[in-house]
Amino acid sequence: MRVLRLFLRPAVLLATAVLAAVVWQVVAGGTGVPGAAAGLVGALVGLLLELAALQLGILLGALAWGVRVHHVQIGVGAKLREWTTPARRVVLRAVPLLFSVGIGPGRPRVRPRMWLTAGCSALVGLAAVAGTWLVSATPFGWGLALGATANLVHALLPRRTPESTSTGWFLFALPRLTGRRAAELDAAPLVSRVTDAVEAGDLGTAEQGAAELARLHPDLRTATSARVLVLTAQARYAEALALVSQLMQEKDQTPREMAFSLAGMAGLTATTVEAGQLPPDVGLPTARRAVEGAEALGYPRYRLTGTLALLALLDGDPHQAITLATQAAEQSESGLSRADDLATLARAQMAAGDNAAARTALADAERLAAWWPRVVTTRARLDIS
Repeated sequence: MRVLRLFLRPAVLLATAVLAAVVWQVVAGGTGVPGAAAGLVGALVGLLLELAALQLGILLGALAWGVRVHHVQIGVGAKLREWTTPARRVVLRAVPLLFSVGIGPGRPRVRPRMWLTAGCSALVGLAAVAGTWLVSATPFGWGLALGATANLVHALLPRRTPESTSTGWFLFALPRLTGRRAAELDAAPLVSRVTDAVEAGDLGTAEQGAAELARLHPDLRTATSARVLVLTAQARYAEALALVSQLMQEKDQTPREMAFSLAGMAGLTATTVEAGQLPPDVGLPTARRAVEGAEALGYPRYRLTGTLALLALLDGDPHQAITLATQAAEQSESGLSRADDLATLARAQMAAGDNAAARTALADAERLAAWWPRVVTTRARLDIS
C-alpha cells in the first residue's frame, strides 16, 4: 500500500506521458501496439528512475549541507538488512524499485541548508531527465523520457501535506516563509539538541534544553513539541497531554499542522490510558476521534499504525494488536518509534500468551532504547510473568 501511495500523486502526469507516448508511437512512429506497450513500460521505468534520482539528490544535498537524515529506505518488500539507531534508520529491502530519504532541520542557518539540499535534488533530477532524452529515439526511450519529465514537473510543484513535502516547496515556498513558521525553522537546532538528548537517553540534558526552549520560544509549536517529547520520555504523560491540548487550541494552524496535532494527541492519549493516568472511558474515545480527524486531514494511516495497535491492545484484542504493531515496527522511520512499537508488540504477545515471542520483541526494543518508559515497564511485567 505504501508503494501505491508513491504512484498516486503523479498519476495524472504519468497518464499524460503514457498517452503522449501511445499517440506518438501509433500516429507518428507507426509501430502500433508493440511500440505503445514499449512506450508504456518506458514511462513507468522513467517514473521510477526519476523518483530515485530526486531522492539521491536529497541524500547528497543533506550530506553536503549538514541537513539531518532521519531515515533511508532502499527497495520494497521483505527486509534484508537494517542499520538502526535511536536517531536514524536505514533499511535495505528485497526488490530495489524505490529509494526514499527522510530529512529534517539540523545545524543553524536551517533555511539556507534546506534550500540548498532541495536545489541539489532538483539538479540531480534534471540531470536524470536530460539523460533520458538523450536515449529517446526508440518507443521505450520516448516513454522513459516522458515519464521522467512528468515526475520532475510534479516534484517541482510547491506542495506540503501531512505525508510529504515536495522539492518545489523547499525551492519556492521556503524562502518566502515569515512569522511563526520561519521562526520555528530558525529554532530547529535547539529543538534538535533536545531531541538528540532524548534519543540518547540523556534526559537531564533534554530537560534543560526544553526549559530553555520554553523560555526563548514559548509560542512556537516545535518548542512545545520538544517539551512534549521530554515529558513523554519521563513517563509524565498527563502533563504532556495537557501541552498537546494547548497546541490543538491554536487559531492559526494549517490543516497539516492540525493533522500532526491530532496524530500526536491520539498516540499520547492511548499511552496515558495504558499508564493509568487517564480513565479509559474518557481517553479511548478521544484517541479514536483524534485518529479519525488526523486521517481526514490527510495524515497517512501507516504512520498511525502504532497508535492503532495500542488501541487494539487496550480494547482486549491482542491478535489484532500483534498484526498492527508488527506493521508499525517495520514501517517506523526512527529507532525510538520502533522501540515503542516493539514494546507494544511485546505486550500484545504477552496478552496472547506467547512470552517467548514477547522476549524476542522486547530484546530488540532494548537494543534501541532500553531506558524508554514503555520498554522498562514491559520488561518489569515480563520478568514477573
